[in-house]
Amino acid sequence: MDSLKNIAKIINSMKVKDVRIYKTGHLTPFYDYAIVMTALSGRMLSSVVGHFRQAEDEGLIGIRGVEGKQSGSWVLADLGDVIVHVFTAEERERYDLDKLWKDLPQIDLADLI
Repeated sequence: MDSLKNIAKIINSMKVKDVRIYKTGHLTPFYDYAIVMTALSGRMLSSVVGHFRQAEDEGLIGIRGVEGKQSGSWVLADLGDVIVHVFTAEERERYDLDKLWKDLPQIDLADLI
C-alpha cells in the first residue's frame, strides 16, 4: 500500500485527468492495483513516464518496465504491484478499460494523498 500511496502522490502532482484506481489483486497474481488515467497530449504521456523515472531515482517507487512511450497515445508502466495505463482521451475511449473493470472496487485518489 505504501507504493500505491507514493504513486498516488506522483500522479496528483501531474495534470492528468479522470484517474481511476481499481483493486485487481483478486483477479491476477501479477498486480494488486490498476490505475487508468487520461493525458491531454502525447507530450504529457512522456512527462508522466519522466515523473515515474524521477521518483524511481529518488527511491520512492520501482519500475519493472514501460511500454508504448513512442506511440504517443498509450503508455503502460509496470510499477510492481501497481500497473498504470496512461491514455490520450481517444485511446482510452477505444480500449475502454473502465467498462471492462466497472464492477471492480475502486480507491479514490484523494483518499491516498
